[in-house]
Amino acid sequence: MQITFAEEIKGQQLNERSFDAPVVAVGRNPATCKIVFDQKQWPTVSRRHAQFQLHNDSWFLADSGSTYGTFLNGQLVKEPTKVEVGSRLQFGPDGPILVVTRIESKPDKPLEADETLIEEATRVSSPAPIPDLRASVQASPTQAPKSKPAEPVFVELSGLGTARLQRIELNKEVIRFGRDQALEGAIDAAAAVVSRRHAEIRRQNGRFVVVDLGSFNGTLVNHRRIAEPELLHHNDRIELGPGGPTIRYLDPANPPPPIANERGQNAGVPSGELARLAAASSDHLATMVLRSESPLQITGGAGGGMFTERPFGSTSRMTIGRGEECNIRLDGLLISNRQAVVVNTNSNLTIEDLNSTNGTYVNGARITGRKSIRPEDVIQIGPFVLRVHPQRGVTVFDTRAKTRIDVFQVTKEVSNRSGPGKIRLLDEVCLSIQPNEFVGMLGPSGAGKSTLMDSLNGMRPASSGQVLVNNLDLYQHLESLKLSIGYVPQDDIIHRELTVYRTLYYVARLRLSRDISAKEINQIVAEVMDVTGLSERRDVPIAQLSGGQRKRVSIAVELITKPSVIFLDEPTSGLDPATEEKVMKLFRQIAESGRTVILTTHAMENVKLFDKIVLLMRGKL
Repeated sequence: MQITFAEEIKGQQLNERSFDAPVVAVGRNPATCKIVFDQKQWPTVSRRHAQFQLHNDSWFLADSGSTYGTFLNGQLVKEPTKVEVGSRLQFGPDGPILVVTRIESKPDKPLEADETLIEEATRVSSPAPIPDLRASVQASPTQAPKSKPAEPVFVELSGLGTARLQRIELNKEVIRFGRDQALEGAIDAAAAVVSRRHAEIRRQNGRFVVVDLGSFNGTLVNHRRIAEPELLHHNDRIELGPGGPTIRYLDPANPPPPIANERGQNAGVPSGELARLAAASSDHLATMVLRSESPLQITGGAGGGMFTERPFGSTSRMTIGRGEECNIRLDGLLISNRQAVVVNTNSNLTIEDLNSTNGTYVNGARITGRKSIRPEDVIQIGPFVLRVHPQRGVTVFDTRAKTRIDVFQVTKEVSNRSGPGKIRLLDEVCLSIQPNEFVGMLGPSGAGKSTLMDSLNGMRPASSGQVLVNNLDLYQHLESLKLSIGYVPQDDIIHRELTVYRTLYYVARLRLSRDISAKEINQIVAEVMDVTGLSERRDVPIAQLSGGQRKRVSIAVELITKPSVIFLDEPTSGLDPATEEKVMKLFRQIAESGRTVILTTHAMENVKLFDKIVLLMRGKL
């Protein structure tokens, strides 16, 4: 059964190719994908983004847990969906487009035993709240919730901070996880990505849900960060922070719904069948590699993993904010309880900022009052990017732990004070920094390290070239992006008369949403002191701290807002070798917790800690 695709470029269908493998994967990894898109031209495409599956003489499109989502004829693909000739497929918002041009037909075949399953998988179902997801096919849909599971339920704890695999029975109403050794699910104190009281699994209406306890690095379920209680299904994967310890939920009586959905688990086609098809796919046609012929187009990226999607349904109005009463809840103390409201009136879209502390931005500009918007507009609220469509509703992308920086031909020129002409400090620098990388900028004095750093963080924009943060132009969106950028200058700019706690308390009051509670402030201050190793210096005036401890306070000041990217200018200057090594290991730890860390340095002793080294000489890379 053969399927043929063409790439749509400027309205024309080009580069037609045919495939007869039972599984055709799409992504940017040529080792596993048949259709490969170039990463530089199409940054919204994941390594393995989606796949086409042949089943019962029909082709189905399924998303493979991509970061930016897969769209079929403009609709987000949440489950295996049948494709036909003329189907238009897009991989991520503003991503590459394929069109199905031909499908080889075959005579009808008798009904197979699993055809009912495929019909169910291809049926479009209206989204519903998590508690109303379809129950296991083994249970009656009218069965009343039980007071407790019929069979024992377990979790398996493994990974960072756990010496061995731990199996814990969920035999209590609440099981908590964190670095506090008094908790049922205690993690090694050295696992700094985990908060002291990070998350809990609790019984609710006869089932179990996982709840984040306001942790510093968040809790993820099937690679997606959660903002509210998440109903658990068998084999769900819970992460305590990006790259942190993993909790595998084992509850065979409550398998995932029989369709693939936004939870990230695969379903719809039996797992054995998927394995057979995937194995067979490696023996077929050569890879189709697609590269854009046109220059880079800055159309605005989603810039992160999909956080949630909410259709308008029967309502025309959706509120967005941190509060429990909001239709779309966004976690993060930069966000107000009632941040904004989106209204859909006969497909005419508007957004209104509700007097929030840190603002709502449309295409990089802060809005006041109500503003008309279009589906292609980029809406930013703190670290979240939103897209609004009259039919699809509101799609939210989370840029935390997903921030990528691309630099294209950045040049910096200044006037020559001692003569005519100009001096070129940076000369057409190009580089890419991946999410969560620890990057060191090395070079002698005058090489352009600080100039390049200030071009990347917006402090002193470049004379020419582009700096893209998740495919958004930094200089055009600086006001909105600066909320996600932290900067620690070479000289400490903190009040030495204040204690460590008071310094961080006032920073939280100034930068975070004005409607956060005293309890929330105390929690974030305690978390930041814990991360930076300052808890024991809580009530010590900064003037009495050592140089290394003062530098930790400067870092803690920036961590209060939980930025996605942190820039540090010569942070180890003046420190003794032992203190320098400790501070550098702290930066490594911050990067591993889901942030991108970029610093300038002369020192070479700790370069082994870097993921990437940017070597500059006379303004050239």
